[in-house]
Amino acid sequence: MLEGLTDQQRAAVVADHHVLLTACPGSGKTRVLTHKVAYELQRLTGKKMVVALTFTNRASDEIKRRLDRMDIDATKLWTGTIHAFCLEWILTPYLGYLPELKNGFVIADEYKTEELLSTLRAAYDFTWDNITTRLKPDGSFAEQVSKYHHFLREYHATLKEQGLIDFDQLLYYAYKLIASYPKIARTLNNFFQVICVDEYQDTQELQYEILAKIITAKLDNTTLFMVGDQDQAIYGSLGGVARSLSDIKASFGNIDINEMKLSGNYRSTQRVIDYYRHYQTAAIDIRSMCAYAGQQGQITFNETVDKDSLAEHIAEIISERITAGIAEKEICVLAPQWWLVIPMGRKLKQLLPDVNFDAIGLSPLIKSKENIWFKVARLFLVDPAPNMYFVRTRWANELVDSLQTMGIDIFDSEQRKAKKLLRVFNLIKSDHTVGLKYLEDCFIQLLAILEIDIESNANLKQHWTYFFVGTQRRLDDPQYNYATDIQSFRRLFRHNQGVVVNTCHGIKGEEFHTVIAFGLLQGYIPNRNEADQVSAAKKLLYVICSRAKKELHLIAESGRMRSRNPMFATLQLASVRFDYDN
Repeated sequence: MLEGLTDQQRAAVVADHHVLLTACPGSGKTRVLTHKVAYELQRLTGKKMVVALTFTNRASDEIKRRLDRMDIDATKLWTGTIHAFCLEWILTPYLGYLPELKNGFVIADEYKTEELLSTLRAAYDFTWDNITTRLKPDGSFAEQVSKYHHFLREYHATLKEQGLIDFDQLLYYAYKLIASYPKIARTLNNFFQVICVDEYQDTQELQYEILAKIITAKLDNTTLFMVGDQDQAIYGSLGGVARSLSDIKASFGNIDINEMKLSGNYRSTQRVIDYYRHYQTAAIDIRSMCAYAGQQGQITFNETVDKDSLAEHIAEIISERITAGIAEKEICVLAPQWWLVIPMGRKLKQLLPDVNFDAIGLSPLIKSKENIWFKVARLFLVDPAPNMYFVRTRWANELVDSLQTMGIDIFDSEQRKAKKLLRVFNLIKSDHTVGLKYLEDCFIQLLAILEIDIESNANLKQHWTYFFVGTQRRLDDPQYNYATDIQSFRRLFRHNQGVVVNTCHGIKGEEFHTVIAFGLLQGYIPNRNEADQVSAAKKLLYVICSRAKKELHLIAESGRMRSRNPMFATLQLASVRFDYDN
């Protein structure tokens, strides 16, 4: 369990008190978090569980994969985002306590909320305004500009009319429940042995408050283990708060939290480290401890490539690296905005048809894990190959639990429901080649075999409607030009396969041999919502560059315009003096 860990890593894993672990990039944060989870799982007694809260679903999936490789029984682990945690452990089981949600609801994914907000912005002539939809613990708007409050009230009314809540409302309702009914916090406190929090520096105010209610419901019962790095706080515009140790202690009722540190970098060459230290907000010395620390690698900065030939330029870099023997999954293409990433993923796939890609936007299905039909879809879209057995079994268990929360108990009281459910999935076939028709056919067959009447379960039907209407809307959107075939649907679930194409925020905590970042332009970095523009730009550049092991290609493409003016490289990037390789 502890073999191969450094002294610092081992001390953090075995700590039996509240811990705030600060970790520089590449210092083994995910390794420590995974081993901490494994260590605590082996110490569990009774019905206790371990919780690991991550900032992205990708990070949660990585913890699960590592535990599988360690042959750790993770049946008593719950891991996922704070939003998924609040939905599963607070909102769903205690829904009857909230009159606002007693008739059920569906979580609106990012696509749906952006669609609603864009429509309302146009109506209010707020097209280019940045408006936060976050809520404070008392239910008031976090948005400080009062003229936007009527806009937000109409946005919430529209959500209510459609039976939806967004992610900000999800957090608020979870907090309202746990604050109004202390027994909920006590129940969770008794149930969880430890709550691990990844990327604590990007935790929102409401998230701190929810965790504090659970941890302090009964002192010395549930341990808090927080991991992060204040220099990697890149969610300030989304409400993330990089609190100091003293502030965190105050948030949790002044409980005793021990600060521990991880030093040394086991990811990047010293040259890459020396480069991204230009973007540190605190001058901390970082030494490369990896076997290839002294390698030259490659660091380039390109301001001349035009946006219209950008995809070809990036495709050329990818081809060169693959020819040099770099694995596809060790190459990552990043941009600061999702609307830059989605078309880039499609263009690269067209230019490099023989290369595998793990790119957001190649599938019209959004990873809305809160929708039960998404959970059904992934079991139909991932082949039952031996290497996916444990993953599919875990998904089947999650589906069984989700059905039970909707009042649907399949196979009566039989044991091993997940394995029996998987056998049902494996039996169902469809001849449809159009993705959405394929899924609809499979879903109908599944309902028939399980003898589930969707018409008698309003919540299940509501999820169905949102899943199909939402996916069809994305398919019909000319902005994205999605493929409709079943193979394009399957691409969403090809884990650990292909060149990663994602946002800078979407790959936090990950590492790659080669990182290619584009869209590094003033106006994209930093986000206009950031209070401290210089600090925000530095932190995002710090996160981008620190993903690279050996090679880093930074691109501030020409030809982009904003308000009829040409855009240029982010000031904090352009001002760095470095001996680039181009």
